[in-house]
Amino acid sequence: MNRITAREKVVNDGAVETQFTGKNLTSVGGIKLFHKFARKLGVEKALERSIKLPRKEVKYKTGRVLISLLYALVLDLNRLSDTARLQVDRVFQLLVGFDGYPHQSTFSRFLKLFTVPLAQQIGETSVSLLGKVRDDFKEYTRLTLDLDSHVETVYGKQQRAKVGYNPRKPGRKSFHPLLCFIGETRDFLWGKFRPGNRYTAQGAIGFLKECLKRLPRGIKEIFLRGDSGFFDDKFLNNLERRRIKYAIAVKLYSTIQARLGGIGYRDIGGGIAVGEFLYQGHKWEKARRMVVIREEVREGRAKKKQPKLFDLQGYSYQVIVTSIEEWSPEEVWRFYNQRACVENMIKEGMMGYGL
Repeated sequence: MNRITAREKVVNDGAVETQFTGKNLTSVGGIKLFHKFARKLGVEKALERSIKLPRKEVKYKTGRVLISLLYALVLDLNRLSDTARLQVDRVFQLLVGFDGYPHQSTFSRFLKLFTVPLAQQIGETSVSLLGKVRDDFKEYTRLTLDLDSHVETVYGKQQRAKVGYNPRKPGRKSFHPLLCFIGETRDFLWGKFRPGNRYTAQGAIGFLKECLKRLPRGIKEIFLRGDSGFFDDKFLNNLERRRIKYAIAVKLYSTIQARLGGIGYRDIGGGIAVGEFLYQGHKWEKARRMVVIREEVREGRAKKKQPKLFDLQGYSYQVIVTSIEEWSPEEVWRFYNQRACVENMIKEGMMGYGL
């Protein structure tokens, strides 16, 4: 058997000629699929039309610089210095149809021109492209908004990073953005950047207003799901005024825990029973419907991680506040459980697309 080296030409019985070199190899070949999608959607042209920067005559247009940064983020190149590898990777440039790739100094000068309104305009462009992909959601009359927040630890002196609640790295600076996804399609709709010292519901009413502005007009009915961080009387009042039907996990205060043992439960199988009661918190203007899910704690079963569950006399409990009166408790519970996909969407966005 012939020994193969990088420079040797290997001949197999004179019929097949094989040559090994490193000139046409790349570790980012998968970007071709993303590029085909971005090109068909017209991402570069859309960014060029919508983002107007005071730039002099330059080699790379605004749309090309922005999509170059987008490719870098998708490839998990989070620092400008990391983009140097794409500048020398001719195979990558061939795959995406570039005749060159901007130098990191070009990116630095480009980003210094940005203001917050211009950065938000990129988000608006994203919303318009989402409408293009989904045909403006013409097939939908009802949509579900899944709200969540995410603590992202940072290292160094990043702008607007603050020390706040950080379960994984206590005492570290972080960001704490608000995120909104469309439950039916799992699309990212809108986000709000915040420093790490903000609590979940802080600014949630204004954020919800921004999300609603970006929904198509043909939507007649809106549902909303959120974790216990959104269990806030002012936020719930706002939802009710807007006639948005919601299912939100409840913080299990002692006053709520005291009610759980005295309500009637109905078994729905699998060691799970459901019940409900009306609860009016301190300074609330009215009582709200609380759906309770009681699950039997069995030996050997892995403990659930959600902080909204607690154990009481051999059972774990989950409580959901809801304005959906026409659904049974188990229907509300199953509807809320579909929100579990949000964590996967956030993880996919961060690990796969540089969110």
